[in-house]
Amino acid sequence: MPRIILVRCASALLLALAFLSCHRAPPRSRNVIFILVDTLRADRLGTYGYRRGTSPNVDAFAREAVTFENARSQASCTFPSANSILTSRGPAAFLGQPNQALGIPPGIPSFAEILRQHGFHTVAVSASAVVRRSPTRFNPSGGFSRGFEVFHEDCLWKAAACVNRAAAEYLKPDKRPLFLYLHYIDPHGPYQPPAGWHRKLARGRPEKEWVRKGDPNPIGDWLYKGKPNPGLTPADLGFLKDLYDEEIAYFDSRFANLLAALRDSGLLDDSIVVFASDHGEEFLEHGHIKHCRTLFDSSIRVPLLLRIPGADARIVSRPVENLDIVPTLLDYLGIKTAIPFEGRSLRPLIEKDATSGELQYGLQGALRSASDGHFKLIQDLASGAVSLFDLAADPGETRDVLRRERRAYARLRGPLDAWIARDEGQGSMEKAREAEERLRSLGYIE
Repeated sequence: MPRIILVRCASALLLALAFLSCHRAPPRSRNVIFILVDTLRADRLGTYGYRRGTSPNVDAFAREAVTFENARSQASCTFPSANSILTSRGPAAFLGQPNQALGIPPGIPSFAEILRQHGFHTVAVSASAVVRRSPTRFNPSGGFSRGFEVFHEDCLWKAAACVNRAAAEYLKPDKRPLFLYLHYIDPHGPYQPPAGWHRKLARGRPEKEWVRKGDPNPIGDWLYKGKPNPGLTPADLGFLKDLYDEEIAYFDSRFANLLAALRDSGLLDDSIVVFASDHGEEFLEHGHIKHCRTLFDSSIRVPLLLRIPGADARIVSRPVENLDIVPTLLDYLGIKTAIPFEGRSLRPLIEKDATSGELQYGLQGALRSASDGHFKLIQDLASGAVSLFDLAADPGETRDVLRRERRAYARLRGPLDAWIARDEGQGSMEKAREAEERLRSLGYIE
């Protein structure tokens, strides 16, 4: 073979190898560290544009991760939002359970079950009163432990340091891959950082004790139970917001400790790390307090960060759902399953910047929503009222543009109706009403 042909063949081979090395898939990861921060609004983190300095460590983590800036949860309450996250099933699948149970029904496989079947050591540490193995006042039947070999729940209502201490026991080399689910409760009300935490954002000493304690319930009693106005002032509301931010800042400091422990154990670079939240929190932006009431972005726009070994850090602006987390993780782990998830793998968006025509759906009480990331349609099934919001021009969702944006309405109306019919069928309103009444009877919502 002539020398020039050999040279050309060798050059072509080198170019092909270089191309493949630049476009190879990220290496398959061994472990999954799933961090869920209860009640965390995306817009209170620096990486999502907040300028108050609440989250320097989360922001630094985001610079090494894939940041989904347009992620939404499927409900504004831990039940059934957490159920949806851990199963990739819509929230309607968890309504109307026997005895009004709040857990994951036996017929719906959980992420922990799937991983345990594939040889993972599955561990949960939960500070939540809802995501439990054993009963609590707010979840009398538990029901979240299936698939977990260990479900540690001694940190009930305790701060992030407790969750970190419990998790540390499992940050050790093991022949089996690890799935570690950590459910932090810090930003959840009452907004009260641990004693000894040096406050930077909530200064002063308000006159009202309930304000000092970061307790929003007197506002809820006034709004929802007919009790007198507790004398709420703009300053009171501002201090509650400050305490909420202070809780986030405290969690952020302990998040740095968790990352350091993961790095020291050698797990960090061999793990997919998920940072997510089940819902946000209302501070009267739309006339409501706390959560479990609305489908506005103050309640359902959540942070979603994925640190995937071998994948480039980037920002994904296309709309995604919390339902997409489990299919994405299984895709990167190389685990195939015939389970009919409602979410989809985000790997094409992460690696190829693929286009996405997917919509984001939400359910809370009588409310249903559909969003394409630009517009959001909200329907009240009880009253029949429909509202449309332009999220790009009006991120606070203060102006209903239904009359002006008929094309956007038409684009979302059909899919929303189809989603309700597919996921809920007959009796959806009654099941949703029963679920809301159950949470109210347990004292979880006002």
